[in-house]
Amino acid sequence: MPTKPRIRIVLASILGCLVLFSPEAQPAGEQQLGRILDSHATSLRGVAVPKSETILSGDALATSDDGSALVEFKSGAKLKITENSSVRFLGDGDKVQAELLAGAVVSESAGKPTLVVTTAKYQFAPSQEGNCRFAVALSKQQETVAAAMKGNLLVRTRDSIGGYILLEGKYAAISASSVSVLSQEKVGGEPTSAGQAGTVTNAIPEEVLQRQGHGAEIPLKVNDGIDWEDVVRTLENGRLRIALSVGYFLDIGSGSTMKIIKHDPKTLQTRIQLTLGRMRARVVKLTQPGSSIRVETPTAITGEGGPDFIVEAEPDYTRAYCIAGTVSIQNIDAAVAGQVILHAGEFTEVVRGLPPAVPESATDILLQGKIDQTMVAPAAAGRPRPARAGWHIGSLSEAESVGLLVGIGAGAAAGIAIPMATGGASAPAAPVSPSAP
Repeated sequence: MPTKPRIRIVLASILGCLVLFSPEAQPAGEQQLGRILDSHATSLRGVAVPKSETILSGDALATSDDGSALVEFKSGAKLKITENSSVRFLGDGDKVQAELLAGAVVSESAGKPTLVVTTAKYQFAPSQEGNCRFAVALSKQQETVAAAMKGNLLVRTRDSIGGYILLEGKYAAISASSVSVLSQEKVGGEPTSAGQAGTVTNAIPEEVLQRQGHGAEIPLKVNDGIDWEDVVRTLENGRLRIALSVGYFLDIGSGSTMKIIKHDPKTLQTRIQLTLGRMRARVVKLTQPGSSIRVETPTAITGEGGPDFIVEAEPDYTRAYCIAGTVSIQNIDAAVAGQVILHAGEFTEVVRGLPPAVPESATDILLQGKIDQTMVAPAAAGRPRPARAGWHIGSLSEAESVGLLVGIGAGAAAGIAIPMATGGASAPAAPVSPSAP
């Protein structure tokens, strides 16, 4: 029969093994959010961590020079943390908030619950369910840069319910002095009157409006309302952006004449007449079956699709370019048979009295040129800077990576591996991508 001392030794050995191989002890009351999949030169709770470690609510993770960390959460969302960065994690039920204190992070998620990245002033989250990849960075001067690499990104102030939707392939550079989102772009806004179809959200002077097509032309300015049947005309150097309800946007190029014949905020069906010039129609978010934007020109009917296309109208012909999704086009004369469907990256032409030409592939340079002709505020060459309002919206194709924009080191820029809209590696000549409202 074993002696009592020997029994004590055996029991002590068993207890030791249980402690050694049991799950990591978790302080009472602290929520487990996820785990570190990989790390280098990283500290957690102020202590250097191995490649794998549990993340609890309230934990702060920091990386030093050439450091990096990859964190996976219970929802499956992942967060890449670059060198010289600091992040604090907070849990609220199934939701996780990653508060960026310094440096840069890349978030990737595939549905709800999503991972929300916050700074001292803003919060960033996918604008809809589905795959989403975005980056947020703070420069040493406390400028903020957010990039929507896959899916659209909703940007809000931390105490607001409104926000700004940043489209896939775009970035927002926000100055340190800015304390709000772009107030002229309301998410889910509705017309303020029964006859109002939209609101001017950005403008380059030299555009005028005729109420219901009658009377003297009056200058347009930001926040002016556009009613049904109003005739909007941009002059030689004028450009205009009109926000319709629930995330519909129209960018009007110079030398153009158009009017909104119909915009139903309930069915989200919009009918526009473009008499002359060029216009880009974009839908940030379709929430109603049968939603569509239909554009009529002197020679063609374009629409029944989207969410992003450009129409150019001349007296005797129309050209249509599909940026994203699909777009149908046919002759406006019902006696002329034939309809074509344009897919992303294609264009066609409709000449008076003839069916649409066979679609052709458009080069990235051609598409970007057409987009630039309707942009209200084309980006200046070189490193983009925030506008006077504290914001600058640009395309990821303007720079090799978000790292270049915020001035973080080349090693960090390579480490976060921010791709362009196509999902490939960074390159100076990136494919064209939809621009943000």
